[in-house]
Amino acid sequence: MSYGYNNNSQYPPPGGYAPPPPPPAGGYSELPPQPYYPPPQSYYPPPQSHYPPPQQQQQQPPPPPQGFDNNNNYSGGGDFKGAKKYTHKPKFHDLWAAALFLAQLALFAVIAALFVKALPSSAFKSSGNKQQRTRDFYSWPTMVMWLCVLLASVAFSVAYLAMMQMFARQMLVVSFWFAVVSMVGTGVYYLAAKIWFAGAIMVIFGVLYALMWFSWRHRIPFSKLVLETVCRITRRFPATIVTSLAFLALQAAYSALWSLAFAGSFKHMEKYQSCSTHTDRNGRQYQSCSNPRQILAWVFMVISFYWTTGVIINVLHTTICGTFATFYFFEGSPYGYPSRNPTLSSLKRALTTSFGSICFGSLVVAVIQTIRAIFNAIRSQNDDNLAAQLLGCCIDCILGCIEGIVRFFNKYAYVEIAIYGKSFVQAARDTWTLLTDRGVEALVNDSLVGNVLQMGAFLCASLVALVAWLYITITKPEYNVSGSYTAPIIIAAFVMAMGMFMVLLKPIDSGAATTFVCLAEDPDAMARNNPRLFAMVAEVYPQVVRGVRAPDVF
Repeated sequence: MSYGYNNNSQYPPPGGYAPPPPPPAGGYSELPPQPYYPPPQSYYPPPQSHYPPPQQQQQQPPPPPQGFDNNNNYSGGGDFKGAKKYTHKPKFHDLWAAALFLAQLALFAVIAALFVKALPSSAFKSSGNKQQRTRDFYSWPTMVMWLCVLLASVAFSVAYLAMMQMFARQMLVVSFWFAVVSMVGTGVYYLAAKIWFAGAIMVIFGVLYALMWFSWRHRIPFSKLVLETVCRITRRFPATIVTSLAFLALQAAYSALWSLAFAGSFKHMEKYQSCSTHTDRNGRQYQSCSNPRQILAWVFMVISFYWTTGVIINVLHTTICGTFATFYFFEGSPYGYPSRNPTLSSLKRALTTSFGSICFGSLVVAVIQTIRAIFNAIRSQNDDNLAAQLLGCCIDCILGCIEGIVRFFNKYAYVEIAIYGKSFVQAARDTWTLLTDRGVEALVNDSLVGNVLQMGAFLCASLVALVAWLYITITKPEYNVSGSYTAPIIIAAFVMAMGMFMVLLKPIDSGAATTFVCLAEDPDAMARNNPRLFAMVAEVYPQVVRGVRAPDVF
């Protein structure tokens, strides 16, 4: 057996050294020179340590999580699938809905021209006599009042937007307790007015809402991050605010034209009224009048109003969603922004390829709103019939719930339309999957951004209503000598200001909705652009970031 050496080497044999021979009889003499044998050595060298001495060892930091660098910034795989999908050229969808909308808009323009022409000739004529100028409701002083209402609404809305950007957390807390105080205060007012049932219900709901603070306060950090993120992107793209102002002016002009046309419809449709005389059981005669054409005109005007205002708002919503999605998917990506002005590009898509889908979704809501309006009108004609009132309340409640559900789904369906250019049906189907299978409903339910907007809308509307009251109190128009117009004007100013507020602050609402959808569609994009928000969502709502891609880090 070979051990790696030969017999001619200087190494001793495997058995070691042989014992010396016995001494000779004559004693020992000088020994001849003997060859030198080195001490035995092991064939294998002793193991050497591969680690530096203890004093030279350095503590190595643990490796960063997958997808993040040593500075805890996102660097990970980055397939940018959101950007890849967004860059596809969208196709035209739901063209029938767009054609139907344009047809009804053209018909409304014809009808409005006829109805406005039927208004009194003195409605818009200015006179040097102050009393003559203030005699008619449709006069220039009244138009000046509505202009003041418009300017006050814009000023208060912009101021509130600035406050949200500076005091996000404080606004969230204040909005919660403002809702509690509003409900309890309304309940106390009803009790003082001896409306016992409504007062008790409002007070009970206010107390229950206050008790929910203990379970809702953990939502404040998440809502604060969402609100700060949306405000930051809004400042990055100020064109979203400019677009909101433009759509506000468009909606105000349409609403003014519709109001004038509705007022002139009474005068114009009088010639189509037919009356007949009848005799009751007691032999007394009474006159009954009907005007089917006027009823049909009113139904058309109502559905046209709901549909047109819905399209205006939803085009704005889709435009802003496209802007926010562009930021989330393309910021920091190698593709770069698809256009120099993302807001203008999103507006172009909303008015061309996605316009039919927007009209389709708006039509669904408009039909439900029109049915509710018809039932409410019928119920108002039967005040003395208790059974009819109860049935009307039940139907209105059911339709209100259906409308709320449809509005909720449409809000996120328009985000899908803005990002991917889908048809309305496909977007609605994908929205259902997004909300149910990917856990986005948890983000929506825990977000308190809507509370802040509702509080702002109520405050803005209250202040603007006060402006309207001060105007008619100081100017004292002749048509309001008896004060019969005071309450309707205040209510109209309140409703108008609330609607204007929601239009001007649409970037906040639409931005929050787009944030949730983009987070579920492409978690990498959110991790790249907003690591703080992504880390919180990954910790508290891991099912959302696992909805599309389930990385090992989670």
